[in-house]
Amino acid sequence: MRKPRFLSIGVTGLFHKIWRGHNREFVLQSNLEKHHYLNALLNTFSDNIKQNVKLHGYCLMGNHSHEVGRTIPDTENSLKKAIATLGDWMRNAHSRFGAGYNRRHNRQGKVAYDRPKTSEIENEWEVLKVMFYCDANPVRAGLVSHPSRYRHSSHSFYAYGKKSRYTELLIPPEAYMALGKTAEERRKKYRQLCDWYLRQQGLIQDRPSEEVEALEEPWDFESMLYSIRIRGAP
Repeated sequence: MRKPRFLSIGVTGLFHKIWRGHNREFVLQSNLEKHHYLNALLNTFSDNIKQNVKLHGYCLMGNHSHEVGRTIPDTENSLKKAIATLGDWMRNAHSRFGAGYNRRHNRQGKVAYDRPKTSEIENEWEVLKVMFYCDANPVRAGLVSHPSRYRHSSHSFYAYGKKSRYTELLIPPEAYMALGKTAEERRKKYRQLCDWYLRQQGLIQDRPSEEVEALEEPWDFESMLYSIRIRGAP
């Protein structure tokens, strides 16, 4: 039996959420369905949810989606309430998408595999690592050669500053804001770290290209990640 969400992300409040289509069906295969899914997230993100949840990043694949974020309780005792609000948002958004999907495809029954899997992210640095993992999904699947070529993730927002109505949902994590003093410094460092992660995973070749950033230091990825100085972090 899956743990209650409060137990699975109840320490840091940082989460990596995965939502899957029923029987791993490719319910998000088309660009149109990906837009419908993001619209469901956007249109159910009420003012009350904004007070309790930050969405940092996302990546939509053919049969599943990834979202990265954190709950933001007002006090220590309100973490459980913030996590419950996250659950409310998920239910509302997924119900809206599911009802619309069935209507558009003249079908009935389940659209989602189960309730989303939400796992805890250990600390602020690991938030970036999970975001890189999500950015890399379309490369692993052989859909594109580099995350910058994929339209349905938050990579281009963080790496190049590209905005859309869906990026209005995003609040950059503290680790991202610590990458540089200016927006361009942060974008450049994000690109470098993401490319170093991709190299580590064997997903891109170690050669210059129009997407791949040159690295200034010959460090390994973990050293580069944990060298980020986050305000208030030990």
